[in-house]
Amino acid sequence: MTALFVLAIVGGSASGKSALASAVVSSLPPERAALVREDDYYRCSSRVQNFDPGAFNFDEPAAKEQALLAAHLAMARSGLPFERPVYDFATHRRRPETVCVPLAPVIVLEGLHLLTSASLASQVDAAVFVDTAEPVRLARRIARDVSERQRTQAFVEAQFRERVTPMHKLHVEPQKELAQLVLNGEDPLSALAAAVRTLLPERLKA
Repeated sequence: MTALFVLAIVGGSASGKSALASAVVSSLPPERAALVREDDYYRCSSRVQNFDPGAFNFDEPAAKEQALLAAHLAMARSGLPFERPVYDFATHRRRPETVCVPLAPVIVLEGLHLLTSASLASQVDAAVFVDTAEPVRLARRIARDVSERQRTQAFVEAQFRERVTPMHKLHVEPQKELAQLVLNGEDPLSALAAAVRTLLPERLKA
């Protein structure tokens, strides 16, 4: 077993998880941390029977292969690099290529449902919940999905109302009680990253 430290950054859709995770990784010395996004573990639509992007529930834990992510983290704890998938949101498919996640003392995970699975949560050493108001998250999601994921504003708003909000209340919000640190996602990014770093062992900060 390696002295791996797995830090999970959890929160609602467009809460600021991705930006915070990237900031934490960037704040650490080179090669000390690797970033893994739960979104890359979405199930490939080619493996979902009668897949319909308008009907598929992307906001429930079952939409992702959490067991595969847990297995990859177990490999890292055993001192092995792993190949993570790459998910394409435009096609709802995994790309043919994978990305090698090298050995590093810290793995920073970010995602919606990292603490909902017992097997996955057992791989996490510390967790942060990014708590961001729903109107802010909706505005951010519209801006992101329209510009980056080829969605229309009407589609994003309907999806948020019909799927994102109910699934947030059912699956995402309860994870707040499991986190060691709860942060306001509207605070300055530098302050959020500094707060997250307090969870890391001293040996990993310098």
